[in-house]
Amino acid sequence: MDLNPFRLDIDDLINEFAEGNMTLLADMKSIWLSKKFSCIFEAKPNKKLGFFMQSLYAHCIGYMTSTDSISHRLGGLYSLYCLYETQPFKPPFRIYICLREMKRLKELVIDAKNENIGVVPFLVNNMLERNLFLYGAVDLKEGSVEERVNELIQVQNARIQHANKKLFADTQIERYIHMDMGKELEVDSLKKMSKDYAMTKELAIKGFFSHADIILHIFF
Repeated sequence: MDLNPFRLDIDDLINEFAEGNMTLLADMKSIWLSKKFSCIFEAKPNKKLGFFMQSLYAHCIGYMTSTDSISHRLGGLYSLYCLYETQPFKPPFRIYICLREMKRLKELVIDAKNENIGVVPFLVNNMLERNLFLYGAVDLKEGSVEERVNELIQVQNARIQHANKKLFADTQIERYIHMDMGKELEVDSLKKMSKDYAMTKELAIKGFFSHADIILHIFF
């Protein structure tokens, strides 16, 4: 699957945003609409859709977590958000992100606050509240998009296999009828397949931002 044309399209989108020293989500939306960028999904592959979406997400995250100008970094964040909101898949593919990337996202929010770009903390808080992220251990600098997708598949398959094993075990069916499944499925042990899962989620949800009483819900 050749994803280079899609990556080049994202490069053009973010570079146009950055060349104008733009910083607002509204600016990205204008460029997105002018380019009819949602048409990127019309060329989507017929299979490996998860790999396709995570590849697009990862390319945007690369900009978002880079050391480039704040316009490039914000362009990555806004493109990431717009890709999620305009994707045609139901349910939508959530965004895989690792601990290092979450730390870089936090730094971007701090930088945006210092530049009085108020939409950024509200946007990221909105993404966290809506649970748009999947927290994992594979860092794109050390791994590949395929490794990220494989990790997600392994966790999903492990849940299914463990559930099947328990459900078909020689034990009293009444235990499962009464829905005592949380302990039986050993959810915590499955989460440990991603080494940074608990730490990242705690960082993102509990210690990442102070939740405002009023959250600006920004829908594309």
